Amino acid sequence: MFDPEEEAMLMEIVREFFRISFDEMKNIGDLTRKLLFDPSRIDNEAAAVEQVREALKEMPKEHAMIMGVFISGFIRCNLSQCSIRV
Repeated sequence: MFDPEEEAMLMEIVREFFRISFDEMKNIGDLTRKLLFDPSRIDNEAAAVEQVREALKEMPKEHAMIMGVFISGFIRCNLSQCSIRV
């Protein structure tokens, strides 16, 4: 698994590879967070999954890749917190 510095470097490599601006990347991150965690939009996990699926249908493949990197980062953060507690 990547450590936080490697994750940030990977995100920058992907961003530059697809020529996505930093502001565009921040917007994708904000959208990802809303789709997964916004309590005013999400009733349960199934609703979050459905919202992500719908967003991916309308999103350029490059943006979907960035969203995947953000989701991967969320998962890694969550897993590292779990291992700290144990």
